[in-house]
Parts: sequence; C-alpha cells; structure tokens
Amino acid sequence: MTVFFNALHESQLGYAAIFVCVGTGFCFLRQVDKEVGPGYWAVSFFLNSLGFLCWSGVLPMADWQYYLLGEVLHVAGFFFLACGVYRFTGNEYKRWNWAFLLAWATIWVFAILMGRRNELLATIILRGLRAVLFVTAGLFILRSIPRGTIGGSRLAGGSLVAWGLYILVYAYFKWESLKNLAYGFLVGFQILAAVGMFVMVVGRTRQRAEEDEKQIKQLEGLLPICAYCKKIRDEHEKWQTMELYIEEHSTAEFSHGICPDCMKKHHPDSKA
Repeated sequence: MTVFFNALHESQLGYAAIFVCVGTGFCFLRQVDKEVGPGYWAVSFFLNSLGFLCWSGVLPMADWQYYLLGEVLHVAGFFFLACGVYRFTGNEYKRWNWAFLLAWATIWVFAILMGRRNELLATIILRGLRAVLFVTAGLFILRSIPRGTIGGSRLAGGSLVAWGLYILVYAYFKWESLKNLAYGFLVGFQILAAVGMFVMVVGRTRQRAEEDEKQIKQLEGLLPICAYCKKIRDEHEKWQTMELYIEEHSTAEFSHGICPDCMKKHHPDSKA
C-alpha cells in the first residue's frame, strides 16, 4: 500500500546505504557551516534511509508492519527536508505552517486507514501528498534564489519539483521491464536535490566571506576624518563618530576607559 511497494528489496537496501552517506555529508557540512538547513537535511536523509531499510524486507516484521513503518519514516524525512528548505530560505515558522501540517497529516491518516478498502485511491492520495511537499519546497527555493547561490538553488529547486512530478507520473508507468530504470531516476532526483543543497550552503558561505572582505576593504586606505571632532565621513556622505563607523564596518567593539595622561589632565585630584 506504499508508494514504492513494487520496488526490489535489494534496491531498497542499497538506497538505504546511499542515503546514510548523504546524511553523513550534511552532518559534516553542519559542523563547517552553522546554517540551519544542513541539520534538517541530515535528519531527513537518515530517516529516509531507515524507511528504505524497512522496505528492504530484511527486518523480521509482517508485511503491513514494515510497509507502515517505512511510510512513517519517509514522511517524517520529507517533512524535515521541506522544513530545512523553508528555514534556509529565510522564513520563520508561522501559524499557517502548523495548520498546513495538521491538514496534511489528517489527510495522510485518512489515506492510510482506507488502504485496505480502496488501495488505488489511498495510493493516489499518498502520492499527491508527497508531490505537494516536494513541489512546494522546490518552488520556495526557486522563488528565493539568494544572491551567490543561484546555481545550487536552481539545481535543488528544479530537482525537488521533478521529484514531486515523478511521483505522480510513476503510478502510470506501464513498461515493467523499465521500472527499475525509472525508479533509478527517482533516486537520481533525490541525489541531485542533495547536491544542489550542498552548493546552496557553499554559495551562501562564499557570499558571507565576500561581504566580510568588503567590510575589511572599507577600513583600508584613506579615511575622510574631521580635523576637530574626529568624525568619519562614510560612503553615504554622512559623518559618524569613529566608534560607530568602525563597529559598522568591522567586527570590532569598543569599551571605554581613561588613559593615565587624560586621567591626570581631567581628574588631577584622583588617586588612581
């Protein structure tokens, strides 16, 4: 009753290993770059790996048990993937997100419960729910396309959209001899989406490095400074105090004190 019930068990076990490797890659990326996305995506691929393990048939469970457990693990993984995309593109969680989750989960439970009575309709609903997640996540990426991550955004967003559309089309695939080839394209879309996400994170890291370098360059060379009050004229022709200018154009912060000479000049009676 799952979306992939007719795939070979051996293939599922191989995909479980592939997804573990991809998830491990995102874990390392999370350690190098503290962006919120890679953490979500690592959990997503690990959950999907467990889902493939369930569907491989190697676990001592009844068919309905490992089909259902695999379905739950995959669905959880897909949500982590979509949430990672949502957060990486600069969005904060809102009330409508929880309403969407509740509606999606309600329809999913309905499809699972009606599986024995009408397997065809249940499968169509489950495929549709998956497609909604992937296409929505892909469109979020394609809509945002942050500067410096264009190539990765197009690859990740396009692959997610293709992933969602594939799930709908695969149900009508009639050539039994080519089903394994077609199923391979599904995993290919998943790997391409992961590669695109890697590129997105690397691109954003490079963008931040370029911005930091630009700030450093702004502190190099001649600075127009007032001969009396010591204010500095910035690139917008506005005069700022030296402290404010340096804080805005670097990571330096100021803590004020009084040097010994000024202490003697302005506080001659002080014993310090």
